[in-house]
Amino acid sequence: MSERRDFLRHASVLAAGAMVPTAADAMEADLPVQGNWDMSWVARVTRRYRIAFDAPEVSNGVCLHQVRSFLAGYAAVHGLTDADLTAVLVIRHKAVPMIMGDATWADGWLGERTGMKDPVSGEKAKRNPFINIPSGAAHTSAWPDGALDTLIKRGVIVLGCDLALGNFAGQIAQAKSISRPDARKLVYDNLIPGVTVMLSGIFATCRAQAAGCGFMYAV
Repeated sequence: MSERRDFLRHASVLAAGAMVPTAADAMEADLPVQGNWDMSWVARVTRRYRIAFDAPEVSNGVCLHQVRSFLAGYAAVHGLTDADLTAVLVIRHKAVPMIMGDATWADGWLGERTGMKDPVSGEKAKRNPFINIPSGAAHTSAWPDGALDTLIKRGVIVLGCDLALGNFAGQIAQAKSISRPDARKLVYDNLIPGVTVMLSGIFATCRAQAAGCGFMYAV
């Protein structure tokens, strides 16, 4: 038990220290970029209080609760606003259905696979249940101010794993009996607006930490 306490204490110290801008942050921002990867989000990681949330599982959208709680906590305790905070949400591994648009959910396969329900009807989800949630939805798993599209509008940086998206495209191709290229097009053409695709979720998380973010494993 003492080892766990020591680990958590060490992690807390690292996270607290990572939230203070350093000269190294500026050096990281100047790293050259190869290929067509959009690294412009790094320039947005500038707030004094900044955390990277690593989400490898859907887990009923728990990562959204954690990001919202980060924003709400600093507002309630310190009187800060979204403009004072930076949250980087990395969606990778089995969590990537969260950033896929409604067209990829339409046949119910992802609803069945993830166990997610439609936020209004409570039936198996046939659209992305983490976005466009109407007020008063009885079966939503997100707070009114914590849906994925709402968090993006609030300034949360959302990064998606290209490796995981490619893997899911292969699974969708098999499930829908379509070609792999058509499945990739379906996935990438229907990503939620505001999501930036990174080479991998691991790279995205590490890059956010290099930019000064603390870390939270969001499961």
